[in-house]
Order: sequence, then C-alpha cells, then structure tokens
Amino acid sequence: MNIIHLLIKEYMLKAKSRLAHNKNKRRYKNLRGNNYYYDLKDRVKIALGLVGSMVFMIFLMGYRQITDMINTWQDLPVQVQAREIIIVPEPTPTPKPQTEKEQILAYIVEVFGEDSADAITIINKCENKAFNPKATNWNRNGTWDTGIFQINQIHGYTMEEMQDWKQNIDAAKKIFDNSTWSAWSCSRVVNIKSFWQ
Repeated sequence: MNIIHLLIKEYMLKAKSRLAHNKNKRRYKNLRGNNYYYDLKDRVKIALGLVGSMVFMIFLMGYRQITDMINTWQDLPVQVQAREIIIVPEPTPTPKPQTEKEQILAYIVEVFGEDSADAITIINKCENKAFNPKATNWNRNGTWDTGIFQINQIHGYTMEEMQDWKQNIDAAKKIFDNSTWSAWSCSRVVNIKSFWQ
C-alpha cells in the first residue's frame, strides 16, 4: 500500500507544479491544505497513470510468483505413473428362457426345414394340440400312439423313447422321409391322402 501511496503523491506533485500557473483550471486542496490545479484531462491522465502503475505492480508480483513456481517445478524429479487399462467386454444378451413348447416348435423348424409349416399344422389340427410330449392315445387294435407326433408303436420305438420330444421329432422326420405325410391319419389337413384312404 505504501508504493501505491507514493505513486499517487508523485503524480499529484507533478500535476501541481505543471498546472499551478493556469488560473482557468479548478483548484483543489488535499488533506494537508496544499492547492492543486487540474482539469478533466489531467484527472484522466492521473487515473490512467495510477491504473497503469497498479497493473505493472501486479504483473511484477505475479511474474515473480510464476518464476518461483517454475523454478520449484524444475527441481522436482519427474514421476511417471503407469496405469493399467482394463477393457470390459460388452455384456452378451442373455437369451430369454424358452418354454418347452417354444423349444419344441424351434426344433421342428430346425429338423423339418421347409416342411415345418405342414408338420406344425398336422400336430396343431389333429394330432397333439397341446404339444404335450407325454400325450398317449390307445387304438382299438391295442396299439398306442404317443408323443408330439403321436407315433404308433408299429414303427419299432418304445413308449419312453417317443415321450422324449426330441426323439419323437427325429422319428417323425424318418417316417416323413419314407412316406411323406400320408403316414399320419390326419394328413388331409395339408391336402395329402393318408395311408388308410
């Protein structure tokens, strides 16, 4: 604060000596009672001088602090820290658990391919609407039909084998490959005559 006070006093003294002879200028008294003469232009010059001096002093103080900071940084040893990069894989979407019926339908499509629409129609219309792998029907001649495709025991399979829906679908595909849909009594739903017609 002393430096700023001295700068202000210096400018005031210069203004007094320079402008004392001009009587058209306004006269002001400072706290000590000294007279100063200056107009608006002089006041602007004094103000700009004061502001410039203050900015210069702030710059010098800031410059010294910045150089001190840089000097302390140069003295510090450089430390480099290695960081491990962990790549987190994107989570794979977990498939929705399928119901048994959805699994059966998907397997029929996989096994029968282009003929899967007819296979599903035959099952849904007359063989096993519920797609129940344990469904069993007893015939008048004493034989049984069981499983998804209601395969008759005359084809040489056991009831336990045909009540496993994958084995039942695989057996139905073998029968279909040998005699098309005519091996099923309700093949008329897909416009094919059955074996008994």
